[in-house]
Amino acid sequence: MTLYAILGMGLVFVGAVLIVNGIWLLGKGSDRDVAILNFFVGVLTFLIAMWWAFGELWAFGEYQFGNAFTASGTLLFSFTYLWIGANAIRGIGDQRSFGWYCIFVTVVAIPTGYLVFTGGDVGLAALWWIWAVLWATFWILLGLERTEYTDPIAWFTTAVGVVTGAAGYLMAAGFWPWAP
Repeated sequence: MTLYAILGMGLVFVGAVLIVNGIWLLGKGSDRDVAILNFFVGVLTFLIAMWWAFGELWAFGEYQFGNAFTASGTLLFSFTYLWIGANAIRGIGDQRSFGWYCIFVTVVAIPTGYLVFTGGDVGLAALWWIWAVLWATFWILLGLERTEYTDPIAWFTTAVGVVTGAAGYLMAAGFWPWAP
């Protein structure tokens, strides 16, 4: 499988978990139910990242060693969903620490989008910038405890989930227009 096909597989499930988490933020769904999907996506993206970091890839007709840049970006997602799953299963109400993690991810995601853009993938760069905005909204909601923004952030999370899932599907199916 190519790097894009594997990335797409992961992003299909990232899209799903974002949709479910957005609906959960609206108060629809139980903590334990949401935890299951967050753990699954966290573990899935973690395994993908480990393969990229330490395994060999067969891509473009030759073996290539894993890509630490791609792995580190993917681990930002893994840790996000594992943390959300752990907080949900434990019923943690105070998520300020997770909110502050989200602003760190925002700061990393912005230049990541730029580097991906300079590499020629305009679509994936746009996704990184959308995700940066999403993580920033979680910082506002959780780190700064601005709960009056819960509903718009929930709807934005759901919309980003739809966009992410669709992009992942195109990548996994081999139809991503910016793939090399």
